[in-house]
Formats: sequence, C-alpha cells, structure tokens
Amino acid sequence: MDSKNARTDTQQPLLKGTPGAAMAATPSAGKISNTNLYIATCACNLAAFSAGNALTWSSPTISKLQKVGAIQLEQESWVGSTIALGASVGPFVAGALVDRIGRKTTLLLTSVMFLASWALIATSFSFAEINYPIIYIARVIAGMSAGITYTAAPMYVAEIAEDSVRGALGSVLAFFLCAGFLLEYIVGPNTSFMGLILASAAAPIVFAVSFFFMPESPYYLISKNEKAKAMRALQWIRGVSDANYIQKELSEIQSSVSEAATQKSGITELIATKGNIKALYLSCGLVAFQQLSGINVVLFYSEPIFEATGASLDASVCSIAVGAVMVFAAGIAPPLAKCLGMKMLLIISAIGMAICQGVLGLFFFIKKNNPDIDIPGWNLLPLGSMVIYIITYCLGFGPLPWAVMGEMFPANIKAIASAVTASFCWILGFIMTKGFGSVSEMLGTDMAFWIFAGFCLVALAFTVILLPDTRGMSLQEIQDLLNGRIVNRDRKSGG
Repeated sequence: MDSKNARTDTQQPLLKGTPGAAMAATPSAGKISNTNLYIATCACNLAAFSAGNALTWSSPTISKLQKVGAIQLEQESWVGSTIALGASVGPFVAGALVDRIGRKTTLLLTSVMFLASWALIATSFSFAEINYPIIYIARVIAGMSAGITYTAAPMYVAEIAEDSVRGALGSVLAFFLCAGFLLEYIVGPNTSFMGLILASAAAPIVFAVSFFFMPESPYYLISKNEKAKAMRALQWIRGVSDANYIQKELSEIQSSVSEAATQKSGITELIATKGNIKALYLSCGLVAFQQLSGINVVLFYSEPIFEATGASLDASVCSIAVGAVMVFAAGIAPPLAKCLGMKMLLIISAIGMAICQGVLGLFFFIKKNNPDIDIPGWNLLPLGSMVIYIITYCLGFGPLPWAVMGEMFPANIKAIASAVTASFCWILGFIMTKGFGSVSEMLGTDMAFWIFAGFCLVALAFTVILLPDTRGMSLQEIQDLLNGRIVNRDRKSGG
C-alpha cells in the first residue's frame, strides 16, 4: 500500500460496525495503546473458556451418573475419551479453514459447534434412558471445536500482538481454559444435569457476541488483498488514528505475506527448509513434553492423591481446589512471560515439574514398601507436590507451547503446521491417559511418576539447548533466526 492510499484510508471516519465504532476505546491520534489489543485477545480466548467447559463437563457428570447407577464402565470410558478423538481431528479442520474464511470466522464457527454439542447432550438426557450414542457424537463435535480453538486462537493472537507482548498474550489461552475448568468444577456438583448443560452453553454465546465485533487478523486481510481493511484493523488494534504510526508494521506484514505467497504451502513444505524443520520439531517437541510431563494423569489421580493426605476432603472440593490453583497460576503466567520471556519460564517449569513428579514417585515408593510409615507432615507431601506441580505446569509447559507454535511458522505453512502440531498433542494425550493404568499396573505407580520426572528433565535439556529466545522479535525476525539469516536489530525489552 503506498503512503497516499494509506493516508486516504485512515483519514476516513471509522464506519459503523467496524471495531473502532463498536468498542468504547477510541484510537488516539498518535500514541500507541495496547488496550484494544488486550480486549481482542480476551474476546478471542473466550473460545478457550468454552473449550475448558467442554473438556471437564464429564468429570462432575460421570460422578453424578455413577451415584445413580446410570452409567457403566465402558460408557464412562467413551464419554471421557471421545472428546480427545474429536480434538485430534479439529486442528486439520482449522488448517483447512483459517486461510480460506479467515481466523476470525473460523473461531466464530466454534461457537456454533459448541452450541450444537450442548444441544445434542441436552437431547440425550430427555429420553427415558440416557442416549449415550448421542452423547458420544456430541463429545466428538465438542472435541473438534476445541481442536480448532487450540489451532486458530494462538494464530490469531500471534498475528495481532505487538512484538514485546506476544509471548505474554500467547499464554492467556491457558488462563481462560483453566477458568472454564473451574466453572464446571464449581457448578457441576451443585446443579442438575440440565443446569450444568445450560451453564456450559452460555460461554460460546458470550464468546460469539464479544468476538463478532473484533477485527480480523491484518495478516489474513493482507493475504486477501484487503489493504484498506488491514489498515483499519491494525489502527484499531494499536489504538491509533494516524497511519504513520503503523505504516512500518503494515509494510512488514505486507513483506512477510508477499514472501509467503511466493512459496508453496503443502504439507511437504513442513520439511522443505531449515527454518520450517526447526519450527516443526520445536513446536511438536514442546507439546509432546507437555503431555509426557504427566499433566492429565496428575489431574486424573488428584482425588486419591488428596486422600493420601489423610484429610476427609470431598471429591468436588478437591476438584475445585485443583481448578482454583490452575486459574491462579495461569493468571500470573502472562506478566511473568513478559518480564522473563517464554524460554526462561519453560526452564523454570521443567525444573519444578521434574522435582514434583520425582517427589510423588518417592512418596508412592515408600508408601508401597512401608505402608505404616508415621512421619509428621508425611501425608502433606503429595498434596504440596501436586499443588506446586500444577503451578509450575501452568506457568510454562501448560500455555507456552501454544504461544511458541503461534509465532514459529511462516505464513505459507502456518495453517497446516499448526494443525499437525495440535493434532499430535491431542493424540499423544489420549494415548498417555489411556495407557497410564497399564503402565502403573506393570511397573508400579512410583515408577510411572519417575518416568514423568525423567521426561521433564529431557524437556529441560530440550528447552535450554534447542529453543531460541524470541523476546521482542517480530514474526519476520523469528523466521530470519530459524533460517540462519543474520538479524540486525536492537533487542526490545519484554517477551
């Protein structure tokens, strides 16, 4: 876009229905503000809140169904696992849509899918006997929607974020996801089946209404040759009305998109260049260690771990406590990521998780060999270890692999690469959750936790040796770094 056209576009008043007209925050004449950026990020991640509702709906629901004898073991397994199967497909749906209909429209589609899922589940409970096949179908749909969210939301946030806060904003997804968990844990035990369904269905409605007024990604708009719309979107996101303040950034976006347009975008391009290969193994490696750290297993066995403290805690209270800890840790992750950078937080996370999993393994080992052990504070050991594990997980390996994924891939392969990475994560998570029981039975619970601790140590080495520090870098500078091109710039502060 030449400067003449750019000035003409920006001198026009914002039209009714554009982000600037819809929101109270009005772009200033010059000084850049991140207020609108934060609003768009939060609105986008309400989709993650909806995903959190769907992912944990089965926990309080299965517990209630067990109490009334309305569910069998095989049905429990399918209700819990079908969402993971759907989530492994969702990223490929997102990969096919984000470059065709846009990041924003793809994310809005998830609200329709979540609502369809809740409607089917509500229907299944209206029969004389619960119709479980309908629930399985609904859970697959919800899983697909969650998989789309995990792929498209990090992409959208990475593309609208200002360089110095990209890492911090990328970790916001985990906060909203954990908040969605907590809603189910609090509401589920204290309402009816239908009450929980209605409470869960409210989230995608709020998301759709809020995100509808947000701008599309400037990267996508430029790729569709919508330069005037891209200018207005970027002006609103940066909170400025003077095009001169964002002209350089818009030119960088144009250059990045133009370069990507000259390159192929098939799945074989994932390994076509040095930079693409690095981005793929870094992203897949981080999400793999996210699952291999044992997070799903720790959450699945939270109740017996709490019971090991000797306190008579109700299962629902345990779940609420775990959810509250996760929300707290996820809430402090964004400012810490901005101050310390993603790489340092991942290092701290890996160390903390390794220690906690090792301690849990030690507890079960001693308990197995000396069940009558009586040491003051002994029963508090697993409780403390699990709480610290969850905090360190939520600070690093919970949210940050998705933030890294959102910034590592070039525009031409971002959709397919994000789909492959997210799908790989969900498939591995499904295998880990299903296989833990067998491993624990064969080797012992203590050995299983020690294996998790070993994976955390490998994750530490992986992060220290291979993961670059991208604090303050633009998306183009990250590509230059991954491809071995010299990056001449002054390092910006933040992360």
